Amino acid sequence: MTPLFDSLVAIPGALAHIVSELLHGSRRATRMVLIGLLLLTAVPIYLVGSTPRPTDLTFEDMSLERIPAMTSWGRLEGELRVVKSASGVLYELHDPRDDALYVVVVTLAPLSPGHTMVTGHISPRRATTGNVGTIDADTPAVPPVDEPIWLYLSPAVVAILLSIGLATGYPVVRRDGSTPPPAPPLGPDETVAAAWSGRIGRDGLAPIRAEPCTVGLAPMPDLPDMGELRIAAPGGDRAIRIRRAAAVRRIRLCRVGRSEPALEIHASTADLVLAFADRRSRDRLAASLR
Repeated sequence: MTPLFDSLVAIPGALAHIVSELLHGSRRATRMVLIGLLLLTAVPIYLVGSTPRPTDLTFEDMSLERIPAMTSWGRLEGELRVVKSASGVLYELHDPRDDALYVVVVTLAPLSPGHTMVTGHISPRRATTGNVGTIDADTPAVPPVDEPIWLYLSPAVVAILLSIGLATGYPVVRRDGSTPPPAPPLGPDETVAAAWSGRIGRDGLAPIRAEPCTVGLAPMPDLPDMGELRIAAPGGDRAIRIRRAAAVRRIRLCRVGRSEPALEIHASTADLVLAFADRRSRDRLAASLR
């Protein structure tokens, strides 16, 4: 379950990294992308919300005069019947669920009887049976529109993921709260393979560009509570004096598809993240720093 969760957590960070790379790391351009994505959601939703359209109603709404405020344009669906009277031809739209309820349809154009939908200006009438109002019909009726709201919201979802990814970075750092099995500390001349990122003096590397290296901890006989963290890498060898009681945190670097055990180390001249191929190597260095 944890690897899957780590991959899901890393998705926003991966998205932010891809966008940042495409924009050559420009924060201003990234902000413009965020604004553009939000506009792609806001504009169509505003247009949908501001476009007049008939309100879907039921015969029960008409009979109870349960009409939303400021609503005079409605849509009803039912069985249309032709009724002959002394004044001419009338149309009644009957409730399919309760044939006793109907509305009078006012229109100048001939309508085809049968199951149909009618839109127009409504005048509800409170009644438990019989006529529950009139509707001045549109010709033709305004069909319902199935708005793809999920499609309109997609850019906003991407913008939210991008914002989260910019805040978390990539790979995503998560605390490793699992209890490690006992691991022997490194010997004085022993090293383990790792990849370093962070800051050493004036040099800095982003976690996504971590440099492969070997790491060891050499004792300092004159200062028993200190050690020398030695990092050998293609970019140059480095030695960092560090207290054995330095702030060290066991973490995971989460990427899409995998996570790596790592150590976060804070010293007076460095703030390091060391990623390892396996937990045992990580835990052996951590044991050496105690």
